[in-house]
Amino acid sequence: MFNCKPFLYLTLLAFSLSTGCAPLKTIKNKLSIRDKRPAINEQLREQVVYFDNIKNPSFIQVKENIVSEGLNFKSLKAKVDITIESPEIEGAFRCNGNLVLEKPEKIRVIGSKLASTVFDMLSDGEDFWYYIPKEKKVYTGKCKAVHSANDNVHIYPDDIAEFLNYDKLFEGRFAFMETWPTFWSIHVFDIHVFGKKGKNFVPYSRLKIDRIENRVTELTLFNEESIIKAHATYGDYSIIENHGIPTAIQITWPQARTTLNMAFKDLIINETLKPEIFQFKKPKRADIVKIN
Repeated sequence: MFNCKPFLYLTLLAFSLSTGCAPLKTIKNKLSIRDKRPAINEQLREQVVYFDNIKNPSFIQVKENIVSEGLNFKSLKAKVDITIESPEIEGAFRCNGNLVLEKPEKIRVIGSKLASTVFDMLSDGEDFWYYIPKEKKVYTGKCKAVHSANDNVHIYPDDIAEFLNYDKLFEGRFAFMETWPTFWSIHVFDIHVFGKKGKNFVPYSRLKIDRIENRVTELTLFNEESIIKAHATYGDYSIIENHGIPTAIQITWPQARTTLNMAFKDLIINETLKPEIFQFKKPKRADIVKIN
């Protein structure tokens, strides 16, 4: 049977488009009333200016803008300030590190503190490894596998790579856009085909895009059970070689109750990277723990 959920979403989209200008009209009507409180009037004027800068491109234009920004962005190197919050950590753990990314899915993040490595995360797009020297353990598994709260990993490098490569989310998938007063919400679905005519649309991701800056501000990834796998919030963007790069990203894995904050500096893009950077080498005196 054909899943009717997309038609419901499209109906909601049409409704949101028809009502998207209502907040602006309401604010302008309020400004036409003489209010004896100048501070409130000034605040309303600022909101009118904000809404006047709202852009109204089509869904195709919004999607093409997201994809086009990633076309000339092949690799990324950066120093990072890292903060990790997890049930296993009292308070928050902070360290410095380095991040190297090569599209489409290769990434390595090394965290250091007091000149010592505290973790080394690596993904080659097929498998990932998470080495913790203090525990003398390497956790490894398949990328894009179903996460479990009992994995003892909490942070997945392949998810980090996907959050920094969101222009690939639309490939081979169905998507539609909702228009809200200050942002767009794009819903992306995997299409599962069964039988000759049967199709099922499974939530894959959801993006939130600011309608003034036209930048992705949030991204949510779902697992095969339509449960949130991970969620990211992006900080201010820097323009490097005409490409917008977020200067900070916060990633949360709800099932593991773990949050990773990374603030980037000294960013370099499109530098040729050595293949061995993304090749895992088993550390001496470390146990390999296979998961999922």
